[in-house]
Amino acid sequence: MGQSTFTSLFKTIPPERVGLCGEYDHKGLAKRVSLAFSQNFRHSDIRDLRVNQRGAVVVLMGKISNQRLLIRLVNVALSVSGAADVEINGISVADRLKTYLETKPSKEGLLNLLSLVNSKK
Repeated sequence: MGQSTFTSLFKTIPPERVGLCGEYDHKGLAKRVSLAFSQNFRHSDIRDLRVNQRGAVVVLMGKISNQRLLIRLVNVALSVSGAADVEINGISVADRLKTYLETKPSKEGLLNLLSLVNSKK
């Protein structure tokens, strides 16, 4: 590796570290996802939601009202440059999804959920 190649590697900001204005920002991806959420959702839908990042993974935490909103949030987060994946383990969804998952959904129910996810892409 030549000196110029080595130097240029350190001049390029990884996509997940690009801030709101193109500067280096260690939490740049989380800030850009938060901005995308505020532009695409009502404040009341996302007021109890926190966005963090672990490298190129967007980490969502907090409470949301329904699974349809969760699907939309994941799709918007994945559309932000630098996002490789979205972790939703920290999300608390209204009782409907919890009840749905506890009843061990049928194959048909899972296919319906998958079609909802795919229709939003």
